[in-house]
Amino acid sequence: QQPHDTLIATFICNTMTADTKKKEDEEEEIRSLIKLSKTPDLSGSDCWTTMTKLDLFQAGLSTLPSSLATLLPNLSILFCMKNKFKQIPEVIGQCPNLQMISFKSNQVESIHPNALQEQLRWLILTDNKIEELPSTIGRCTKLQKCMLSGNCLKALPLKISNCKNLELIRLASNKMTEPPIELLKLPNLAWVALSDNPFLDKVAGGATRGDLLLHLDVWEEDPTLDDPTIGVELGKGASGITRQHTTKIPPNAKKTISHVNYAAAAADNESIVVAVKEYFSNITSDGNPQEERKVSMVASSLETKSLIHVHGRTPKGNLIMELLTDYKVFANPPSLDSCSRDTYPPGSKCSETRAMAMVEELLKALMKLHQHGICHGDFYGHNILVSKDSTDDDDDDDDEKLHDETAVWLTDFGAAFFYEPSSDYGKLIQQAERRAFSHLLDEIQSLLPPTASACQDKIKSLSSECSSITFDELYQKWSELQ
Repeated sequence: QQPHDTLIATFICNTMTADTKKKEDEEEEIRSLIKLSKTPDLSGSDCWTTMTKLDLFQAGLSTLPSSLATLLPNLSILFCMKNKFKQIPEVIGQCPNLQMISFKSNQVESIHPNALQEQLRWLILTDNKIEELPSTIGRCTKLQKCMLSGNCLKALPLKISNCKNLELIRLASNKMTEPPIELLKLPNLAWVALSDNPFLDKVAGGATRGDLLLHLDVWEEDPTLDDPTIGVELGKGASGITRQHTTKIPPNAKKTISHVNYAAAAADNESIVVAVKEYFSNITSDGNPQEERKVSMVASSLETKSLIHVHGRTPKGNLIMELLTDYKVFANPPSLDSCSRDTYPPGSKCSETRAMAMVEELLKALMKLHQHGICHGDFYGHNILVSKDSTDDDDDDDDEKLHDETAVWLTDFGAAFFYEPSSDYGKLIQQAERRAFSHLLDEIQSLLPPTASACQDKIKSLSSECSSITFDELYQKWSELQ
């Protein structure tokens, strides 16, 4: 009897030792992972239960530990940008509170079906080699934002129709030969990027749009416009860099620059200050910067004052645009919490004059864009510029300054694309962009003072029609409301 009891005791002891060793190994894996991250060092495993964010940018990883979900149970945000993953690992789906994941710019070819679960709200897989989404994407009923640009997707699974809460999708620069109808039918979709896909090739290369590009003159007389070492940098984003230049107007110019006649100014040898945008060649989350360049050129020809005027092109194809001054961004971009909706600083307000002008000019711009088969794709308050208020200036002469509250500009065509407006998919694209417009109307309305009840009623009335009538009809309705 005693030898048998000894064997049992030895077995139990060995089992406990193995379990202890396994636990120690798992904890060491997580400890090593945290050391690779940009997360503040948490020395004790007791602290791991409070960790909600893990940033593993460029850490050389190709796998994640299987204990991730167990030892970091409250992990909500996981960034794995620029690593060596070839598959989105299964353990992702086992993390009960994981809402936002990014595997941007890896070598991902596939997604483990069980990596996609209900709790996911924000999925970033830009710039990979993914050829197919698993049908388990249909489990992601809370998904609001999905970034898939720069992959090899030829189609989407029908189960995408289950993602009823999806509001923003980025599918530019893939290999889709047919429009993703099931996706475009989603009831809350408002921000769509589809440029640089095969099913749009014929649309983007059409004769009409090709003719529109010809209205831009090439400014050959000033080679410094293409010199990256000259000019004042105004801003740099994922799609390119914009610099301020002072230049002479070339004799061959035909259009007008903000009330200045090209030919007359050229004859008088006048100089003007312009903004020159150099477009990068790399794929961004929104799409291909060269597609943005094409759309910007065409949009400039629509003679709408809320669309930034493009004066011409440099010999290298960079765009020469009007220089805006004394402006501010209308809204802040979405936060991690708001996910797909813009944010506004506490105390933000919008005057009745500004609100009426914004609705008028932005609706007109959207109407013109869609008449010419252009979807903006990123119609947000953070891509809208308005003139500064007197309170935004630091000068002592504020009271003497004149601020045009009716000035508004729609910017950032990074997600924009050409489409066929008369097609079935085209009508769905228009409907999605009208939802984005409706969201902005609701935000403007919320910023109005209580005394502007008549203005609030007009904007509310217009917003209620966005789901059922076209941009042309909306513009007619707005005219009737004045």
